[in-house]
Amino acid sequence: MDIVSRVKNILVTPNTEWPVIAGEPANTGQLYTGYIIPLAAIGPIASFIGFAASGAMAGGIVAAIVSFVVELIAVFIIALILTKIAPMFGGRDDLGQAFKLAAYSRTPAWLGAIFGIVPILAIVGSVIALYGIYLLYAGAAPVLGVPKEKTVLYTVVAVIVSIVTFIVLGLVVGVIFGTMLGLSNR
Repeated sequence: MDIVSRVKNILVTPNTEWPVIAGEPANTGQLYTGYIIPLAAIGPIASFIGFAASGAMAGGIVAAIVSFVVELIAVFIIALILTKIAPMFGGRDDLGQAFKLAAYSRTPAWLGAIFGIVPILAIVGSVIALYGIYLLYAGAAPVLGVPKEKTVLYTVVAVIVSIVTFIVLGLVVGVIFGTMLGLSNR
């Protein structure tokens, strides 16, 4: 399926799209190249444009690269979280399926990141990203086999663990780049 159709279907008709996704072969490489990379690039490009418009070209390049790489890593980490907690809620430990769930549920966040072009509107993108929580909830049963009666709790735990993971990842990236910048200023 082409990227535009998949984006439209996952956003507009997720309850019919998740079973289709669940039945597709899990190919992480194809998912990265054909879906994740193009969509995850929207935010960094938009932020770079926003930075460049304010005259902070160098800062914009660094921020764009870092946020893009972090996003690519984060999808994989979220997939690991989703697959490892699924059995606790009666679902399957299946990294390939969890990777699809992680990637497609990030779609609203990646699209909403276009608002980073105007930094003050970035909050709009954050609000749009919240729809991804619903997508995660809607996809948990068809993709990982989490029983319907446990999908709410599964989603809550997955979101909390993911937020903590993002905070830790952000701190690690901050320390690494802070150290690198400190060394380059000497």
